[in-house]
Amino acid sequence: MSTFLNGRLGRALNSHAQKWRRTYQARSWEFRGLQLEFPRTICVDVGASYFAHTSWWFFLGVSRTTWLAIDPNAENLNYAESWPWRAQLKLETSCLSEFGGLSTFYKTNVDSGSSLLRPVIDTSSTLHHRHGKIDYFHPVQEIQIETKRISDVLAELNPGPIIIKLDTQGSELSIIRDLLQSPLSHLLIGIEVECSLLANPTYENSPRLWEVAHSLEESGFELLNLDVFPSRQPSTKYRARSRNISSECDAIFARRRDVIASPNIELREVLLGFYLTNAFYHEALTLIVDDSEVQSDLASKGIDVSNLQKVLKRRCKTN
Repeated sequence: MSTFLNGRLGRALNSHAQKWRRTYQARSWEFRGLQLEFPRTICVDVGASYFAHTSWWFFLGVSRTTWLAIDPNAENLNYAESWPWRAQLKLETSCLSEFGGLSTFYKTNVDSGSSLLRPVIDTSSTLHHRHGKIDYFHPVQEIQIETKRISDVLAELNPGPIIIKLDTQGSELSIIRDLLQSPLSHLLIGIEVECSLLANPTYENSPRLWEVAHSLEESGFELLNLDVFPSRQPSTKYRARSRNISSECDAIFARRRDVIASPNIELREVLLGFYLTNAFYHEALTLIVDDSEVQSDLASKGIDVSNLQKVLKRRCKTN
């Protein structure tokens, strides 16, 4: 029976992966020439449960991409068995922390809520989350586990420009701090991070958005966009009439163009790719127009820079 179920699960995962691959191939066909000649990028997905991070469609379509999926629950990385992308996949089943070593891990009833920070449902949170919130977290098991630093994990790879996504239930900023204080910090180009917007975050001592933004801005990053999520799912009937309290967001940060390491053209080209994959086509266009060295390097690889600019101008008008 288990073999039969695993077979059905594998086919379902493969079907889902192929569907997303076709969707994003259609989105990226105008950038295929750029993808074929794009420099190596290390894409790090921390908290990589269940599916690949398809918002990074541009890098998934680049064969030189090293795609590092990190999640302490190996079962949540089963999608790796049906990996349809050009990016080269590597798996890491460690839990990350700022300093590494032995840490307390709070395993929640639904494993996607597990964290190195204790979940705390206070009175304020209870008022906003009446349905199913307690059952999502409780019962909570406290487990002692060994953790690694992200800088140590990345040091085992051949260094290259890095973009990173983190969804670790409150410990995201501490993981980034380790990377920003490491010798690899100058290679970090783009960051996507989940942040709490609540006055009292669900996880004990987890930072709010403003704290994350302040820390990253001091390190030479700028906020590009916020994708905000409500505290509860609105019903179809009242969606147009009733608003919901914002509980969390995915925040996208990128290295500021005026502080990026100017001698390294590859870093600026990866920033271009980060703009593209997140649909910041105007930023991508101005980067190419303003940076003659990037223009020359792309042209030397056989990329039609003039046509690329036309594509971006078209995308600017339609987005």
